[in-house]
Amino acid sequence: MSLQQMLTVSLLAILVWSCAQKTIDPREDSVELTKSELEIITRADWGWVPLTDSIPVHEIKYITIHHGGEDFPEDKDPIKYLRGLQSWSQSDKHWIDNPYHYMIDLKGKIYEARPIKYPGDTNTDYDVRGHALICVMGNYEHQILSDTQFEQLARLTALLAEKYNVSTELIKGHKDYTETLCPGKDLYRYLENGSFLSRVAEIQKAL
Repeated sequence: MSLQQMLTVSLLAILVWSCAQKTIDPREDSVELTKSELEIITRADWGWVPLTDSIPVHEIKYITIHHGGEDFPEDKDPIKYLRGLQSWSQSDKHWIDNPYHYMIDLKGKIYEARPIKYPGDTNTDYDVRGHALICVMGNYEHQILSDTQFEQLARLTALLAEKYNVSTELIKGHKDYTETLCPGKDLYRYLENGSFLSRVAEIQKAL
């Protein structure tokens, strides 16, 4: 191998290494929902740890509603929960990040989680590629969705549907794709009776 060839190989190796080590900035890929005053707490604001790994990106075609699946008491700190969920997802599940793209707490506050350009993750067997995953913190088999949570969930869903051109027919709950109780009976009833999609459609008309 000539000296020039050796230098070329070395340079390529350095470039590959530097790309592999690049972290994902917490502001990268944030959804700019500029048509609304909907306040979203960014990853940078809640202490998200920038990613050092990635997976193939996807194109959003669906919006899917989840719940956390564990009881969430009023005095539980959502920021601490988000940080713990990210750590657990990476260390125990070997996922790149929190499994959801957005999360909503008991007060209706919305948080960015996994960058939406990456498919989420699930403990069940449906293919999450193409799905924007919204999770409401709590267990809605037992807990009751508040009016504020309902409204914030509808507003976020409407804005994502507008941004990614997702029809209301493709806005569903986790249990519509696989055998699961998620997003819980109290949350799912709004999807089942059509009131949630009606509210989403109303919001979209006002955008």
